[in-house]
Amino acid sequence: MKTRQSNKILVTKRMSVAVSTMAPAMLYAAVVAAASVSVTTLSYADDDGVVASTESRSPSGTVTKVGSVKKIAPPEKAVTSVSKKTVTHASPAQNFQSVLKHVPGMNVISQGPGNLSATNNEFTYQGFTSAQMASNFDGVPIINTFRGGAGGTGDDRAYTPLTMGQISTVKVYSGANQPSQNGINSLGGTISYEPALPTSKYYLDVDASGGKYGYRGGNYTTGIAVNSGALPGTGTEMLFKYSYTHAPSFMNNIFAKINSYYFALLQPYNNGLSQLKLVAVYNNEAARQPSLVPLTLIAQNGRSYQPPLGVASSSTNTHALNVILSWKSILNDYMLAKTKVFIQQQAANRTSFTNAAYYNPAYYGYATYEGYPVGTNLEPWTAYPSVNNSYDPVALFGSGAAGTQFHNYIDDIQSVGFLPSMTFFAPHNTIELGAMVDYSQDHSAEYWYGSSPVPNVDGYNNAWDEYDTRNYNYVYLQDNIDLLDGALHIYPGVKYNVVSTGCNDMTGYYYNYGGHVNNTYYFWEPSLGFSYSPVHNVNLYFSVGKTNKVPNISAFYSAIGSAPTPAAITVKPEGDISYDAGVRYTSDVVSGNLAVFRRNFSNIFSEYYDPATGMTFEYNNGSALYQGITLGLDVPLQDDFSLFGSYNYTSAKYSSLSSGVNGTAYPGEYRPYIPMYTATTGIRYEHGGLYAALTGHFVGRQYMATNKGQTIGVTLPAYDTLDFSTSYEMPVHSAYVKSVKFSLFADNILDNNYLVYAEQVMKPFPYYRGQAGAPVFIGSNARVRFD
Repeated sequence: MKTRQSNKILVTKRMSVAVSTMAPAMLYAAVVAAASVSVTTLSYADDDGVVASTESRSPSGTVTKVGSVKKIAPPEKAVTSVSKKTVTHASPAQNFQSVLKHVPGMNVISQGPGNLSATNNEFTYQGFTSAQMASNFDGVPIINTFRGGAGGTGDDRAYTPLTMGQISTVKVYSGANQPSQNGINSLGGTISYEPALPTSKYYLDVDASGGKYGYRGGNYTTGIAVNSGALPGTGTEMLFKYSYTHAPSFMNNIFAKINSYYFALLQPYNNGLSQLKLVAVYNNEAARQPSLVPLTLIAQNGRSYQPPLGVASSSTNTHALNVILSWKSILNDYMLAKTKVFIQQQAANRTSFTNAAYYNPAYYGYATYEGYPVGTNLEPWTAYPSVNNSYDPVALFGSGAAGTQFHNYIDDIQSVGFLPSMTFFAPHNTIELGAMVDYSQDHSAEYWYGSSPVPNVDGYNNAWDEYDTRNYNYVYLQDNIDLLDGALHIYPGVKYNVVSTGCNDMTGYYYNYGGHVNNTYYFWEPSLGFSYSPVHNVNLYFSVGKTNKVPNISAFYSAIGSAPTPAAITVKPEGDISYDAGVRYTSDVVSGNLAVFRRNFSNIFSEYYDPATGMTFEYNNGSALYQGITLGLDVPLQDDFSLFGSYNYTSAKYSSLSSGVNGTAYPGEYRPYIPMYTATTGIRYEHGGLYAALTGHFVGRQYMATNKGQTIGVTLPAYDTLDFSTSYEMPVHSAYVKSVKFSLFADNILDNNYLVYAEQVMKPFPYYRGQAGAPVFIGSNARVRFD
């Protein structure tokens, strides 16, 4: 069988199909195993850009085994992958966001298995926030479609859409890519979480892990996984996982408890040329989430400081549901059809408490403890009900402050959608036509009361009650042009987007008038990429493209409430024109990647929250230039050792005057919360069932901002952490037990004390507050596999 180097699955020329009772698990492997039906070589480019070659064939020509699989790099595609090995050996203190610290250019704020963060931003990547990055699971968006980000946005800061056991690998796509690789809000790139999938052999895993932080808190998880193997007669493969996590934080009074359910099913049919796949995730979490605290109090009391429960607290219940049904089938020699249908739910219910005994009448709405503001704002309403609400806090609880000690916030999002596509094969082209339809609803509201549980009654005690809708619709066309016998690939693509949003608010404490406002954005996203391999093991690439992010739902808030007739929405989508270029080299001696990037970022969103009115305003505020360099190396050594490392430098500065309610920034000033550099370096050992890795992570200094978003001339200090993990899988010669695996973990071995985030608060008086990084964590895991 004649083959050539390209990012395609190669299929034999002749018709030779062998049907067995153990049908192949994966469609792409099945295509190789099941055969070809054309008189010319049929080629197919899969989602990961891989080449599958055969290792052996029967004398009749039937393919009997799929052998080596290797990746051929398209332009700036999967710049960094968090490998299955890295995910598997992540410590119990990590989560689906914090594992991204292995990606150069990532500055991760999210901590702990409960995805606990005291800010709305979980990370930044080469300058862009988590809300400006697409996050996909099995190709389906898992973001908050109204605010962006995959967890923590909109004050839902204890929300876990994915746990570590539910993912296998993570790919990070930098900048603009082919339309099929981008997702919703792919302004700075796309994060693609790949699901854990069943395998062809049966097993039953029982595991338990535990660990402690240096002085308090920890993580304790028990779980079970059942893999059916390929069922006789049908070839069906199923995987079920359940785990329970109890994670008291290193921060005082903070914890997370998570029940995690996972199911995956693969069903090949049509002699392996077609496949159905079902992936279902359900995670529910009960947590007491952290708050940003004054740096002075952290210095006095240590990094575990949080306000006492009798002063302020914030308890949250959340759940995440993702159900994805996929179908794909080779229709004939020239066509492949695929589609995904998905349903999602993101629900959060949080009750915050601020003790009215600490209300400080010198600062309207604020309680103070140890000299600093604490908790949510109390609302010192007057002795009579407001214009829109009949609730009288003074009559029931003695004062406006006492009557608003408890604050209930709910945010429930439901989405349904599908992603169809059709791929056409030609001798030198792989053309894909695809689309997405995503319909989302959001119900969000706030209620105040003097005791718990808080009644949720519109016209009585609601600050606001809001119902939103948002439709993301797009269609795309892309091509993979294969020239020079596979040495040159050209990737043109274009996507047309239509995004419609509706916002409907009831009257309430924050809204003198209710109303409805809506609008629709239309925009094109073109892209072009090149990948050229002039000699063996060397790949040169270049890509350019434009991406956009429509305004958050907060852009619609200020249009309603101040007048009987809502105002028009004037906020424009954020835009980014990105350029990426680089060279990759792969050999047995060294593998590396050197890349440069440039991002022209325009119509930057700026948000302003007015605590007196409860209103959030979003507006466009200037433009910026992000540019930098990324270097990655992997050096195999003798005796099963290897060295690895990466480095990213990012320069992020305003390129035009930025002026608004939040302040003024001039061209050349730095954008906040973007480290000058991030780096990772380490050594790894692998031999048989033994694995060990020592990894250092470095985050450079970054400019801070006020809580309104204006950069100030103060930087958050650089910091570094050193992590260690090791595991040994021991075979067991037993009729029932196949192996036993023991793992040990140590995060931040040197117990470095650092801040992951800090900002300057301007009201009611200037001071600094922030969130401390986690101290040393020591943990272990034991897993028994039954065969």
